[in-house]
Amino acid sequence: MKKLTIATTQYGLTDIRTEEEFWTGIDMKVREAAEQGASMIVFPEYMTAHLLSLEPSMLHDEACYFLNGLTDKYIEFFRELSQECDIAILAGTHICLEGENKYSNKAFLFFSDGRVETQSKIHLTPEEQIRWPLVAGDELNVFDTEWGKMAILTCYDIEFPELARAAAVRGAELILCPSYTDNSFGYHRVRHCAQARAIENQLFVVLSGLVGSLSEDRPQVDMGFCQAGIFTPCDLPFEADGILQVGETNENRTVLAEIDFYMLRENRERGAVAPFFDRRPELYEHQKTLL
Repeated sequence: MKKLTIATTQYGLTDIRTEEEFWTGIDMKVREAAEQGASMIVFPEYMTAHLLSLEPSMLHDEACYFLNGLTDKYIEFFRELSQECDIAILAGTHICLEGENKYSNKAFLFFSDGRVETQSKIHLTPEEQIRWPLVAGDELNVFDTEWGKMAILTCYDIEFPELARAAAVRGAELILCPSYTDNSFGYHRVRHCAQARAIENQLFVVLSGLVGSLSEDRPQVDMGFCQAGIFTPCDLPFEADGILQVGETNENRTVLAEIDFYMLRENRERGAVAPFFDRRPELYEHQKTLL
């Protein structure tokens, strides 16, 4: 069973002057992570919305149209960078067309062999439902990697225990959670739920997010609040607080940690508690009318 050195980002929303500056900044973060031994790097939700800062302020439907126009370049850029640096890249989420005049908030995970796994955000926030012309995803993608099975739950998705449990039942041992929260309330909702999902399903959760702010307001993305981290069950052989590694709050930086799936197997077999295995689905079946 392989170990995975993973990097997760607190991606800084700083003022940029050109589109090239945006792509160059990402290129540097990926290469730096690869040089430090990372085999995967996780960027946050709505990362490409940083490019909206180069344009006059837009309405949400205009912003979606603009970002969708970058989809081909986005895919080509990350596919080539992943192959060149021999690193898997969860390239945050990107707004792309999903049917007529509807868009998806979709995560893309690029592998160095050219494979791409995607996951549309399944639970849209009230703001995304009301103000954005977005459609929710309706399928959970649990996929194989050389390190084991994984799933991607984007930001608000991690706040729904049923979704993470479904991923775990299908064999996922690592959940990647790209997020965007613009204040401490939103961040702590996502953070505490990420740790809860790690505890109740006895798996790893990796959280990334946007930090910093832009000098000019943009109605879509203008400031972020995050402390990225890699989280574990709160049980042996892990630390009592369930934290493998976290960054410094709101600093533009990358956080690295080694994920040892053997330790997860040890936890599942010999931990003090076994919430994933001690669940009682036959009891819950009778409670469906309450859900």
